[in-house]
Amino acid sequence: MRLVNCPICGKRCSADTEKCPECGFEIRQYFESNNVPEKRKKKPHFGAVCILCVIVFVFFTSIFILVRNSSKPKMDTIYKESTVGLVSNKNIDVSGVYSGDDNEILVLNSDGLAYYYCIDIQYTELACPWHIKDDTVYIELSRLHCIIFAKIDDEKELIFKSDSSNWNPELFTRINLEPEQYLTKIPATNDPKATLNRDGTISYTNDGTTYILPKMFMDFKDEFDSKEDSSCFIDQDTQSNYIASVVFHCSEGRELTLPLAEKLAQIFGSRFYENITISNSTKLEICGHQGYRFKATGYLNKGFNTWEGYEMDGSIIIFYNESTGNNNYIMMSQTSNRALDDTELFEDILKSAR
Repeated sequence: MRLVNCPICGKRCSADTEKCPECGFEIRQYFESNNVPEKRKKKPHFGAVCILCVIVFVFFTSIFILVRNSSKPKMDTIYKESTVGLVSNKNIDVSGVYSGDDNEILVLNSDGLAYYYCIDIQYTELACPWHIKDDTVYIELSRLHCIIFAKIDDEKELIFKSDSSNWNPELFTRINLEPEQYLTKIPATNDPKATLNRDGTISYTNDGTTYILPKMFMDFKDEFDSKEDSSCFIDQDTQSNYIASVVFHCSEGRELTLPLAEKLAQIFGSRFYENITISNSTKLEICGHQGYRFKATGYLNKGFNTWEGYEMDGSIIIFYNESTGNNNYIMMSQTSNRALDDTELFEDILKSAR
């Protein structure tokens, strides 16, 4: 019996199964299609993935790494320099469904949005802008922090490349499936308290408060997805050696005073940093809950293996939820090299709280 991974949810099942028992995708039709290309071995997009998994395994609310290249071209610049279209000069319509390595699926929808379904759910991206310029397809992938492109020679195959090391050249071959088979389904996240939205963002609820995380933040699979008190989301770009993370945690607490909040911030941050410094306290309010915000700086501790010693800075926020009796913690940090800067994104996450 041949076992395969469902292209939508990644569940392992028999290739003879009519439909995926997890998400209902038509498994047999997909894998019996004559248009499914021969797969070649694919190198991982990120060499740091294994390291990140170890980090989360060791620390229940670990901070992860994000790397970005500030010199890469921005998608809005490409749009301004070209006349955006969805059909090539050769009158080839490339919209449709394509199969890539390891049964990844790429949907180029006719509305100008692309959908990249990866077996590793953390890399799945929804609603990515795509367009054609000079007979080349361009797609912006937020989580991989790169723009991929493919020259249009025919309507059956597209070889996507990128100037970024975050993407390996990959052949995608058109398959005889309708986009609706994918666009009507939203893949499940690893964290049960998180939901992947149709626009590619993530909704996350902790202790009754819901936050919206921008689409570049990833939800890695780890053993703490089953824990109710903590979660971590990562934005990373290995090419630029830049890392950033948002860590949520809640535990039984009590009404805060400034001295108590500062002490708790010190204890919480010390789980991740060596030589941590807590400073610059300010009051803030999240969903009617009063709390404190502290600037936090330090160096990743030895639990982070090859990332040990990386200088990080950001904020630790603590507020008391009167309705649950819990203290809520939010730690938002990034590497001090600022190859990228998620400061504004951190603020957007706080403003999204409902």
